[in-house]
This record gives sequence, C-alpha cells and structure tokens, in this order.
Amino acid sequence: MNKEPTSLIIFRLILTVAILGFVALLYWSSSLVEQDLKSLRSDIAQIKKEIRSLRDTGLKLKNDTPNQKDSPQVSLADPSLPNLLTEDPFYQSTLPKLLGPDFTVHGVRKQSELAKPENLHPFSNWAYTNEWLTLCTVSVSALHFGIYETYAPSAAYKMELRHNKEGRPEYWIHLRQDLYWQPLKQEHFPNIKLAPMFMEKHQVTAHDFKFYFDALMNPHIDEKGAIALRTYYNDVRDIEVINDFTFIVRWNTELVDGAQRMKYTAKIWTGGLRPLASFVYQYFPDGSKIIEDDSNPNTYRTNLIWAQNFSHTWANNIIVSCGPWVFDGLTEREIRFKRNADYPLDGAALAEGLEIKLKDSPTSIWEEFKAGAFDQVELSADLLPEAVEFLQSAPYRQQAKNGLSVKRLDFVDRVYFYVAWNQANPLFKNKKVRQALTMSIDRKRIIKQILNGMGIEITGPFFVYSPAYDTSIKPYPFDPSRAKAILEEEGWYDRDGDGVIDNIIDGKRIPFSFSLMYYVKNSAAKSICEYVQASLKEIGIECRTNGVDLADLSAATEDKSFEALHLGWGLGTPPEDPTQLWSSAGAKEKGSSNTIGFANAEIDEIIHKLDYEENQEKRIELYHRFDQIIHDEAPYTFLFNIKRPLLYREYLQNVFIPADRQDLIPGANVGDPQSSIFWIK
Repeated sequence: MNKEPTSLIIFRLILTVAILGFVALLYWSSSLVEQDLKSLRSDIAQIKKEIRSLRDTGLKLKNDTPNQKDSPQVSLADPSLPNLLTEDPFYQSTLPKLLGPDFTVHGVRKQSELAKPENLHPFSNWAYTNEWLTLCTVSVSALHFGIYETYAPSAAYKMELRHNKEGRPEYWIHLRQDLYWQPLKQEHFPNIKLAPMFMEKHQVTAHDFKFYFDALMNPHIDEKGAIALRTYYNDVRDIEVINDFTFIVRWNTELVDGAQRMKYTAKIWTGGLRPLASFVYQYFPDGSKIIEDDSNPNTYRTNLIWAQNFSHTWANNIIVSCGPWVFDGLTEREIRFKRNADYPLDGAALAEGLEIKLKDSPTSIWEEFKAGAFDQVELSADLLPEAVEFLQSAPYRQQAKNGLSVKRLDFVDRVYFYVAWNQANPLFKNKKVRQALTMSIDRKRIIKQILNGMGIEITGPFFVYSPAYDTSIKPYPFDPSRAKAILEEEGWYDRDGDGVIDNIIDGKRIPFSFSLMYYVKNSAAKSICEYVQASLKEIGIECRTNGVDLADLSAATEDKSFEALHLGWGLGTPPEDPTQLWSSAGAKEKGSSNTIGFANAEIDEIIHKLDYEENQEKRIELYHRFDQIIHDEAPYTFLFNIKRPLLYREYLQNVFIPADRQDLIPGANVGDPQSSIFWIK
C-alpha cells in the first residue's frame, strides 16, 4: 500500500479546517442577519403602531395655546348657506354685564348629590352621572340660555342643511379646532399602569363624534343609557367623516307633502351628538389597540369583542373631559371637578372648582347644609318644616351675621312622580282596573300631607306648564266607593271572605295582591307607598311595600320584573318626544324605558305623526290627543309634578329662573334655575 505524501496530508488538514471555519462563519453571519431581521421587524411593527396611534388619536398638540388658525385643515363650510346655529346674546353681552368688569373666576362651589353611582360609564342611565358628563363634555350645539328649541354654537361653529344629488336633506357639521381632550391622571388609576399616550392632550375631531354614534348603536352594548338613546338615533342612516373637523349626519327621510323630509327632532338630536374619546375607549391601558385592524368603518358599530370591553371599560370610574369642566377625582364620598382652562367658550365655568359630596339620604344632605358645608340644596318636601324651624333658630341667626344667610327660590321641576302598573302582570292588564286603582289614591292628600304642599296634581306624562299638556283633562276623582264598584264590575270581589278581593283568571282564582317597589332611602317615597298601601287595603287590595337599593331597583326596571313601581321621571326639554317611554317598540325590550310594557296602536301612530309634523298648532293637537289616550288607558297613576325649594347661601350669585327674567332674556321659557351661571361673591 503506497503512503500519501506528507504534504498532501497537511493540505487536506488545512482544507478541512478552512471549510469548517467557513461554515462556522456562515452560521454566525446568518445568525446576525436573523437577529437583524427580527429587530427590523420589531422596529417596523412599532412604527406601524405609532402611525396608527397618531391616526386614531388626532393631531398632536402643537403648543400650549392652540389657535384655530394654526390648523392645517381647510374649512369646508359653504358661505352661501345659512348657519343653523346663532350666537347667544346672553353669553355675548348679558352675562358679562351681570358679572361686572372686575369679575375674575374664583372659588370652589360645594354641593351634594344623593348616593354614589355604580360607575361613570359614558352611557350610564344614572341621572347624576349624565349631569356630570354634560359638565365635562360638549355637544354639536347648545341651547340659547333659558330658551328651548334654540341652537347656539358649541363644538360646532357652523351647522348647515344641504341636499344631496337625490334631493335628500343632510346636516353638515363644521367643528371648532380648539377643543382638546384633557390628559388622564395616573393617580386616578391606582391599580393600572397607563401608557404615556393617555397623559397627553388629544384634539377633539369628527372621528370622535362618529365613534360616539357607532358605540351608541352597537347592539352588543347593553348599557341602559345607550338603549334609551338609541330610540332617538335609530333613524340616523349614517355619519360620514369628511375630514378631521367636518362630518355629515344623514337621517332616514320620508316623502311628506311631495318632499323628502327628516324627522322634526332630527335637528335637535343632531345638535345633541357628543364626541367619545377614541384615544381612550379604543385602547387597552398599555396603549395597544383593542381591535388591531379597525379599518372597516363599521367596526365600532358592530364588533362584539370591542363592545364587551367597552361595557366593562378600564376607564369606568373617570370622565374623559373636553368641556368646561375637567374630572378631578371620584371617591366613596365625593366627586370633584376643576375648571378647564383650555376651554375656549367664555362664561361656561364661573368657578375654579366644583366639589360634590355623595350622601346616602336627603336628611344627611340637609344636616351638612345647615352646618354651612354646601352652597345650595334642593330640599325634599318632607324636610321643609324643619328648614322653616332652622331659619328661625339662634344658630342660623349667628350664621347670617357671618355672611351665611340663606335665600329661598321655589320652582316647579320638570319631574313627575307616579305609580306604574306592569302590564305583563295579569292584575293590571285591564284599563278599568287601572282607573279604579287611581281613583282609590287621594293625590291631593299626598301633596298636602306628605309633600307639605310642594307639588301640583297632574293627569299625564307632559310637563304641567308645557303647551303639550292638555289642561282640559280633569284628574280622576278620589272616589274609593266608585273604585270598588268598578272592580266588582270587572269580576274583582272577595270570594272567600279573607278581606282580599280576587278574580278568576285563566281558570284559577287569583287574589289581588302585589308588591309596590320604591327606592328605600327616599323617605318621601316610603311615606307615599305606605299611604298607597293603606288606601288600597280599604277596597280589598293587598299591597306590600318593597323598599330596595339602587342596584336592585335598576335591575328590576331593566328586566321589567317588578309588579308595581313608585318612581319619578325627569322630563326632557321641548319639543316633547314621548317615544322613549311610550313607543311599543320598547315594550318587550330589556332595559328600555318602557318598563311596564305599554303598547297602543294609536299612540304609535301619534308618535309617528309628531315625527314629521312641523306646524305647531297641529303638533299641539297631536300632543293633546296623546294625553287623552294615556289618561284613559291609565298605565300609570300620575301623582304630581314636584315643587322644589332651592335654598342657597347669600354669597351665591345669579340665582334666578330664566322665564321670570324677560328683562334679561327676552323669550325665555326655562322654568328652573340654571346652576351653570352661579358664581361665588
């Protein structure tokens, strides 16, 4: 066997080492390339995320004193079209005169509200939460101060009525460019770490208004406030964003008198559109998008996953603010607001701060007002005698010497109280029975003895001083004998001698026995329900009073599981729209305001006619016919409009009823004091 030369062996060894080295070098190089590619992919993903963030949250703040002229957006307003919004002379000239030339915003207003809300969700159905949302946000337009059915600039500086190529009307909304969402505060989220994007200002844009509408109409959101508002916005066909500060609202139309027309209330509800902070509610707290790809324009109107997150949003206990006031914290005992120094409209906030104590009873509110803790209190009627006594006491006289004297202003509130009869319950299906129930309750006695005279007996669901209210309708008389006779005519009498009347329903003997639910911490409500209980006992009906807390009351009204209910209803501003309470569309809908399941074909027809009737005389005729039907059907026992005594300390200024000051506000028809213009002397 021949031996290989030594030189060849060495050559092979060197070649092998070189190949191995080259392979190792190639592997090391490919590893570096792979790492670089991974890094590059990560950088690209981050850039995409930042681009999306900039796109979805609006333009970055250019400086601390933004000016509309600085915006790159070009106005699309048509100078040849009239502006549906007109400047409010009250804020332009009257209020500055009332304040005087030396006025400067100062002080902290202190007041109170009853109970603590479950949360501060943007679509809450809780009345106080909605008041606070109004403080901290804006709408397309605002009412002229003290005058209903008027339209002044607010978030929009111009609102135009245009017609598209098919001749259909549509509203073009042109927004101000100097409104900003204020930064969130990390301190309001003790258990959540917020991404830096939430601690920055974000411009309010047309996208936020469309986002509000889409969220409102998302069928997977079951917040009661959203369900109620959908009734009014169901006829909006679409909202189209033209640019950051221009959008179009298109309503469904009907052919009326040869022309395509929107509903009569379309204008006012378009003006009532609000923005919803997309930079908050489209994101998780870490800044990542809830729906990564939301390029579909209907994403937030239809998406289930986003709706579930929004219903239980991480921002449930704050109010994202862009209005005259900025949310400044919520505890078990109080909610605080501070004046928004960035808000561009003068006169919208006349104090540096607003502190609202959250109390569990009217009595505790009154006790703290007596001690000087609050500037004002709307006193419940049952506490009125105690208030009169206090104002004659030595401690009060000492307060008055120290500049804390109390003034009183009485007004009729746009709230009525009632007993509702759930028409899903066989006891209350017959209108004659419901009429008899009303006849057995002495409403005048309730007003005199329980309310100390602070109420007005009513016959229907419209405000007693509104033209919609039919004054020709007389209240059902208090007549227990007649009530008992009507019940007997309808088959209700005591068959077994136990003192409770009964009837045969679907082959079974049913006693007339039911539970009357009310809010347990309202002492006046308790007294009213106990009186109703005693009155019905006189005609052989067993009524069990059932005081519950807010959570149980809310749950029972949402799923319509109560039998009878004593509650109050806050009336909206004109034009009166009875849809929310009385349309049969909500009769079986969970969470709707039609809690008793009321349905009547003629009522639905009147509601539809009111939707398109613009002649005021014809509208009043329709309202009066509506009132007559409701009176005859007696779905509620209407009790009273409440009179409220507003007590306030002497240092609180500008406390008056607009309708009483025609010298200041010609044409004013708002009949209750407006705390937005109160200021501290």
